[in-house]
Amino acid sequence: MGFAGAARHLAPVLLLLASSVHALEFQYSNPFPEGPLAGVARKLTISGELLPGDTEQFKASMRRNPVDAWYALGRVEMAITGGDIAEAMLLAELLAPLYPHTVATADCAGACAIVWLSGAWRLLPVGRIGLQKPGPAPTVNSTTPRDAPPLYDTRMDLLRDYLYKQGLPPPVFQRWSADRNERVYWLSAPEVNATGTWPPYYYDKLKTRCPPLDATEESYHALRRCAGRLVISQKAFAFDKILSVVKDPWWSQNKDELLNAPR
Repeated sequence: MGFAGAARHLAPVLLLLASSVHALEFQYSNPFPEGPLAGVARKLTISGELLPGDTEQFKASMRRNPVDAWYALGRVEMAITGGDIAEAMLLAELLAPLYPHTVATADCAGACAIVWLSGAWRLLPVGRIGLQKPGPAPTVNSTTPRDAPPLYDTRMDLLRDYLYKQGLPPPVFQRWSADRNERVYWLSAPEVNATGTWPPYYYDKLKTRCPPLDATEESYHALRRCAGRLVISQKAFAFDKILSVVKDPWWSQNKDELLNAPR
C-alpha cells in the first residue's frame, strides 16, 4: 500500500481537534517519529468531559483527517473525566465497529468506562473501571396529566444490553443495578478479568483463527499481529461508511486493498 501523501501535517507530534466550546479533547500523537508512517498519528487520547454533540464532532474530525484517525485507533487512551451517559453510548457505537485498542491508564468510570468497553482490545495497566448509573430521568412534559403513571426509564435497559454485548458478566450488572447507592461501582480485579480483554464476539474470532495466548511475550505479539489482520477489513467497511459523504484522496487510493484484506 502506498503511503505517499499519507502524512497530513501532524503538528509536529500533536494535533488538537477539540473545539473551544466542548470540554472533550481528541488529541492525536505519534510516539514513533521515524519510518514510513513518520508524521502520521499512531495514538489517540480522549480527555475531558463528554458532552452531547462530541461524537458528531469526532466523526467530523475523522472525515477531515482520515489517515490519522485510521492509524491512531491502534491505541486509544481513555482520560474521560465524566459526562453524559447517552453520549458515551453514541461514541461507543461509533468506535466499536472500528475495533480500537482502548487503554485506561487511570481510574475510568461512568462515560469513560462505557467508551473503554467499546474496544476490541481493552487494556488496564493501572487504575480501575467503574460503572455509574445515568442521572435523573427526563422530567415529565407539562401537558402530561398529574395522575399519569411515571414514564419508564429505558436507559438502564439500553445500558444493560450494551454492557452484556461487550462482555460484562450478568451477575456484575445485577449487583450494580440492585445497589440503591448512586456512587460509582468499582469493578474488582476478578470482575474486570471476567469481563475480559476482548468482547465475546471478537474473542470468538480470535479463538478460532489466531494462535493461543500463553505466558510468553512472543505469543502476545503473535496474537496481536493476528488480531490486527483479522479485523482490518471489518474496520475498513465501518470506516468507509463514515467517509461516504466525503471524497478523500488517501482513502480513495487505499480503501480497496483494506476492504479486501484477509479476514
